[in-house]
Parts: sequence; structure tokens; C-alpha cells
Amino acid sequence: MSLIEILPKALDEALKRQDTGEPVIAVVVDLTPNGRFGEEWLIVTDKHLRVYPANATTPRLEVALEKISAPTTDSLIGGSALIVTVNLETVEVVRFSNACQRKFGRVNQYLSDVVKHRDDKAAGKEVKQTPAVEPDNEERKRCPTCHLLLPEGTKVCPACLDKSKVILRLMGYLKPYWRQVLVVWLLMILGVVVGLIPPYLTRPLVDNVLAPSEQHISAIHDVAESVRAASLHDRKVLLGWLVLALLLAQIAAQAIGIIRGRLLVAVGTALSHDLRVQLYAHLQFLSLRFFDKHPVGAMIARVTQDTQSLESVLVDGMQHFVVNILTLVGIGVVLFIMDWRLTLLVLLPVPIVIYLSGRFWKHVISLWHRYWHYRARLTASVSDSLSGTRVVKAFAKEREEIDRFTRHSSEMLASDVAAEQTWTTFFPILWFIVSTGSLLVWYFGGLSVLSGGMTLGVLMMFLAYLGMFYGPLQFLSRIADYLARSLTSSERVFEILDSDQEIKDADDAVAMPNIKGRVEFRAMTFGYESHKPVLKNINMDVAPGEMIGLVGRSGAGKSTTVNLICRLFEVSQGEILVDGVNIKKIRQQDLRSQIGIVLQDTFLFNGTIAENIGYARPSASREDIMAAAKAANAHDFIVRKNEGYDTKVGERGQLLSGGERQRVAIARAILHNPRILILDEATASVDTDTEKQIQEAIARMVKGRTTFAIAHRLSTLRNANRVVLLKDGEIAEIGTHAELLEKKGEFSRLVDMQKEMSSVMAVGK
Repeated sequence: MSLIEILPKALDEALKRQDTGEPVIAVVVDLTPNGRFGEEWLIVTDKHLRVYPANATTPRLEVALEKISAPTTDSLIGGSALIVTVNLETVEVVRFSNACQRKFGRVNQYLSDVVKHRDDKAAGKEVKQTPAVEPDNEERKRCPTCHLLLPEGTKVCPACLDKSKVILRLMGYLKPYWRQVLVVWLLMILGVVVGLIPPYLTRPLVDNVLAPSEQHISAIHDVAESVRAASLHDRKVLLGWLVLALLLAQIAAQAIGIIRGRLLVAVGTALSHDLRVQLYAHLQFLSLRFFDKHPVGAMIARVTQDTQSLESVLVDGMQHFVVNILTLVGIGVVLFIMDWRLTLLVLLPVPIVIYLSGRFWKHVISLWHRYWHYRARLTASVSDSLSGTRVVKAFAKEREEIDRFTRHSSEMLASDVAAEQTWTTFFPILWFIVSTGSLLVWYFGGLSVLSGGMTLGVLMMFLAYLGMFYGPLQFLSRIADYLARSLTSSERVFEILDSDQEIKDADDAVAMPNIKGRVEFRAMTFGYESHKPVLKNINMDVAPGEMIGLVGRSGAGKSTTVNLICRLFEVSQGEILVDGVNIKKIRQQDLRSQIGIVLQDTFLFNGTIAENIGYARPSASREDIMAAAKAANAHDFIVRKNEGYDTKVGERGQLLSGGERQRVAIARAILHNPRILILDEATASVDTDTEKQIQEAIARMVKGRTTFAIAHRLSTLRNANRVVLLKDGEIAEIGTHAELLEKKGEFSRLVDMQKEMSSVMAVGK
């Protein structure tokens, strides 16, 4: 994605007159040089960098790109600044607020690439292609067709979505059930045919029974030998047969409808199940980066509510849509055969209805998109609040959470009311236009009956069919509203299914069922955002069975390092090797099944202690689970509980203490028997006695395993083979615990600070 924003007309024309070259970057800045909110424009061409104040055509700053060096962004109070060096002098180019951080990170990256490209070329090094502005995959994108901003968190443009493709894709899920669908279609056709019988019986019911003429009485004598005279008795008999025929037609229609409905429910619920499982399975293989951008509550809504909406589309929508289309076609043919002139009168309002429905469609679907967005946000809010109930209560924020929920619910209410009221206003107008056709039929058909051109029975039969004709027409006139709702759910489900697996096995992935545990970092660089590296040029070789301690301040990159070993994210540059093989070439199942993790914030599933320990190996026996618990110093506290190993741990393990959860997690890792072990602050936030038990368990667990331990208490890393100190994303120091203390560097300083803090806390007690 380029960094070219729409320039003010005066500035755009001035740049064309000045012939400054085609801009590579043209972005608006939201702060003035004095740090106040205001507008400036940064224009970068292949030759110059210029800054234009608001409504100005003359730059306040102009620098040749060839003179720029060391571009960087510097954080200030309330914002940041883009800074470059020109002839050994520091120049502040522009200031910008945090809202523009991402944009100017890309600007800084481009300028850095330009400087590096120029310097490499001057030094005679082999240079790559000319630098270009890096795309920003995180930025809200615009639709390539209509250029409107896409809804947040989606790649689908509601205005340009091809509805027919979505419907065809939905129909594609019916392939496994084609036999049932075929039966349903046959029943639909049969149901439509049976449904056309009752109006047809209206004609003999009126002309031969209720209001017979002499002509019809003669016809009765001629057709039926049993009828000798047009007496009252004969008409009663005929009435009985006609009513019986109507009853049988209704029974047949209802029986067909019941069978068809039961079949469709079976197909629809099975299809909804298939889609729900497919969606959930796809979510399991998406990267952590995906879940960082999508709230869990919103994903829950898509898995449960949106797939349920699709079921109603396929169960109710399909049968009603198809039945109404078939009925409409069938009745239309009958009406034309009966009297084409009256039929044309009926169809006069139809073009108007179609035109208004088409115009109304875009407005309705946008309203429903807004409703679904607010509903997903409400679900995410509820999920977030209920997951953090302890924090809410600890800070007495119940009222604030209620207010937040009320606000989100009110937004959903307003969007729902807007959509529903818009439709309920439009639909009666639409229906009035449609129903004017029946008034024309009554008038002109009545004239024909009075003049003898048509019998009353024929007119009543025509009006009966016309009543049936308006039902499907009414449904189809509401199809815009119905599809707006259902296709929105479809889009949301398909969008997740179409999300790429950022991390997936290579086509030539290597099977490594028995990893030895050698881990190498070769010039590894990584950033959650490409222009902001968190780890820079990491080089390290870890032998099998070696224990590595990772230390450093918060944000130094410790947790990121172990996440990359697990391949939860892809490295930006360089590589990580396990047993000499790039982890990108190792099957993920083989890699992760041989890595064990114990985190500071231990997560336990809502089940029993035994189930949580056995999660690592479902086939493990109760004896294996108990052995792992003993190795983790967890057995004693478990057997003291009333239910023992069958004790429920509660949501996220909240019924256990922090130390108990940690030991259960360690038991789970021991049962997993990994070749590579990761300990992320495994002894933080526990008391001294519990820490001692956890340390003993860890000491047993790390034997013979390659271990990466992130430690809050630096003293716990005395047994590590090496300690790696990370600072600003780089390896600042590396060596044994004793070597780093003797070095009197950053590690030694951190140890001294912890000792001072411990002394202060001891005095306070």
C-alpha cells in the first residue's frame, strides 16, 4: 500500500507547476512544529524531502535526499517527531501525534532504506532494487473498486460484494447432502402443483354450485349421467365432492410441507454443524497475530451466532425462496392462460417494485452491517468483562462495566431500530403499490362479468390465484431485507474461513519426530510491525540439554524470543534452526509436540486436576498422571483435597492458588516429556515455600532437556549454563551467572538493584 494521500487542490496544482517529480510519499501531518494540533504536508520524491504548511504552496523545509542520514522517530510528550541528520546537524522534519505512529514508521523505514541503498552503492557493495514504501498490512484498507474504507477487521466491501457468488458458495455446502436436497426439490415442485388445485376448484364451486346459470345446469346434465336435474340436492352433492377435494388437497399440501420441512431441518442443522466445525478448526490454525487483532468475543459470535444464522438461511430461506419462485411462475402461467389482459394489469406495478427494491438494497444492507458490527462488539465486551471478573471486583468497577455494557447495547439497539424501522416504513409503501393491481382486476374483471364476457366463477378463480400470486411477490419484495441479514452472516463466516494461515507447513516440510534439542539463532531479527524490530540480529548457539537464562527489562524481547522458538510468529530476517534445520522447514506438529511451556500466567481448562495434567498426553494412565504430579511436587496438595485428582479447578483454574496452578502446569509439562522446555517467569508471584517446591520440580524437569528460562528473580538462574541479557532487542551480555557478576556490567547492576529492593522490603516487614 502506497503512502500517497489526497493532496489539497492548490498544493497539488503547485507541485505540478513546479515539476518537482512524482511523489513517493505524500502524507498529512497532524501537529505543527510547536506541538499544537494543525495540518502540514510531508512530500518525498526521488530527489527531495519537503514540508508544506497548511494552505501553503511554498515549503517551509526542503532537503535533498542525498544529504539526509540517520533518519529516526523520536518520542516526545504527546507525540513524536521525524528527525534526520543533514551535514552533521540534527533537523526535526515534522511532529505527529500517536495516531500517525504507524504511518510515520513506514516513512522512517523508507528513508532508512534510501540512505542504506545510497551508502551501499557508494561503498561498491551489491545493491538490491530501488527502495520502495513497505505495505502496511495492519492499516485499514480501501476497497480497490469503490475506494471506500473497508469495515474494521474485514477485507470484504459490503458495497461491492457479489451476492450471487456468496449464495453459490453457500449452495456448495449442500453437495454432501445432494440426495436429500433432490428429494426436497421434488417435494417443492409437487407441493406447488398441489397448492394450485384449490383455486382451480373455485370455478365449479361458484358456477356449478353456488351461483349456477342455465348454461351450467345443462352442462352438468351432459357431463354427469348420474345428474338428471339441476336440483338443490344435486348441487349439494357436488358441493360435498368439491369440499372433499379441497380437504384432500389441503391434507396433501400439509403432508408434503411437513416431510419437506423435516428433511430441510435435518440438512440445515447438519450443514450448520459442518460449517461450525470447519470454522472452529480453521481458527485453531490461525496465528496469534490474528487473535491479537480480533477480539475473542467477536470470534465466539461468528462461531455460534453467525453459523446459526446460516442455518436459518438454508432451512427457512431456501425452501421459502424456491417455493415462492415456483409458485410465482406457476400462477403466472395459469393467469396468462386464463386471461392475459387481466394478467398484464396485475403486472403493471411490478417494474416499479423491482426498481424501488434495487434502490433500497444498498441502504438496507449497510444498516444491517452496522448492526452486526455492534452486536459483535457487544459480545466481545461481555466476554472481556466476564473473563476479568476478579479484576472488576478488585477495583470496584462494576458500575463502570454496567455503563460500558449499556453503552454498547444502546448502540446495537439504535442500529437494530434504524434497520427495522427503515424496512417497516418502506415495506407498506411497496405493498400498497403491488396491491393496486388487484383493484384493477376487480374493476375490469367486474365489467367483463356484467357484460357477459366472463362468468363469476372465472373471476373468483382468477382472484383466488391472484391472492396466491401476491404472497410470493410480497416475499420476494422483502428478499432485499432477508438477504441483507443472511448474507452479512455469510460474509463474516467466510471472511474467517478465507483468512490465510500466516504460519503453515512448507510443501517440503521435514518430519522430525525425535528432536535432540540443539537450537541456533542466526542473524535473527523480528518485529510485530515490520518497521519496529523487537529483536535485532540475534546470534546464539544452544547445545542439546543446555539451560539458557533470559533476562532483561520489560520489553527487551525475552517472551518474544521463546514465542519464536515455538514458531508462534515468523522471524522477519535471519533464521532459527533446530537440530540444524530451519524451523520453517519442520512440521509444526513435530516441533510443538516436543516443546513444553510453563508460563507465569498459567492457564488451566475448566475440568479436573487429572484432566489438566493429562491434557499433554490424553492416553496417559492415572499412574502416569500421579507420577508427573509427584515429580512436580503437586501430589501432596492434590491428595489433601476432598476430591483428590478429580477436584474441579474452575474457570481458568481459579479454584486453585497460584502456586498450585503452577505445579499442575509443571506436572502437565513433565507428562508431555518435551525435548525443549520453556519456563516463562515460572516462579514469579508465589511465596518462598511454594517457590522452593517449584524450583525443586523444575530442577528435576530440566535434566537432559534444552531449557530456556525467563526469570524474574535473577538468583534463580545460578544453575543455568549461560545467562543471556537482552537490552533494546539485542544481546548485551552473555555468560554464566558468575562470569556476568564478575564483569560488573548490566547484569551485575540488575542483581544489585534486586538485592537493594529485597532489603527495603525486608525492612518494611
